[in-house]
Amino acid sequence: MMLAKDGSTLTAVDAEQSEGAAGVTAGERPYRDENDSSGAVSSRRSDAHAGENRSVTGEPDPTGAVIPDRTDYTFSRRLVCLSAPDSAAAASYRSLQTHLSARHLRDGRRGLALIAPDSEAGCTTVAANLAIASAQAGISTLLIDANLGRPEVHHFILPNGSTAGLAQMLSNTGNDQEDAICRNVRPKLSVLFAGDSAFNAQELVAGPKFKEVISHCVRSFDFTIIDSPCVSAGPGARQVAASVRYALLIARKDVTSLRCAQRSGAELAADRVKLVGSFLTEFG
Repeated sequence: MMLAKDGSTLTAVDAEQSEGAAGVTAGERPYRDENDSSGAVSSRRSDAHAGENRSVTGEPDPTGAVIPDRTDYTFSRRLVCLSAPDSAAAASYRSLQTHLSARHLRDGRRGLALIAPDSEAGCTTVAANLAIASAQAGISTLLIDANLGRPEVHHFILPNGSTAGLAQMLSNTGNDQEDAICRNVRPKLSVLFAGDSAFNAQELVAGPKFKEVISHCVRSFDFTIIDSPCVSAGPGARQVAASVRYALLIARKDVTSLRCAQRSGAELAADRVKLVGSFLTEFG
């Protein structure tokens, strides 16, 4: 499944009708600066800063966060499904969630790795907003930050206190797989943060325990969304995707090259990962 944008209409297109990841044709337009008459898209930035410090009106936001509705967590304004539910960006995420429910979850596929060719694509932005949209739709959802070398999810959902994470679960020789999962972050939403940045991130993700953790999470939740390292950072993205077996490719307009997107899609296919679709982001 892919999303294609035709004017203001979002349309589902089967990925099998395109060649690999070549048809990246949908997305979001959060936080374009209304004072910028050039219409230019921002320069390359890491995913953690894509669309950062903009309110829903495009004006600078000094806090970067919405008021938390739980005392345990603070939610970034970049979670547009919370901060701007009536925006076009939020509608894009809800449309993506609807299509994934119809084309992916309905077939019994409960896990999905989000993969981007580069760190500027906005992969974590999509993963976090998709998780919020899924939970809002009443689906028991788990968001996992598997980018152990450069974790980003905590920039979007910030625990007000220290918490263990995936790195600790993978390093722990015990069998308890529940300790690090933060449940009920919001109704129907749980989060497994990366935990401490791991110097041996690639080794942890490549190990057999990572597959065990993913398998356990997929069995325990209706939808498990895994935010992955970018492909350009090394083999971690492919290792995550191979463990999940299904991936959504994230690209950014005017930043991610078509060649890189195609190459990433081909690498996933070579690893026998099913590419369920692609999503194009635009941050201004």
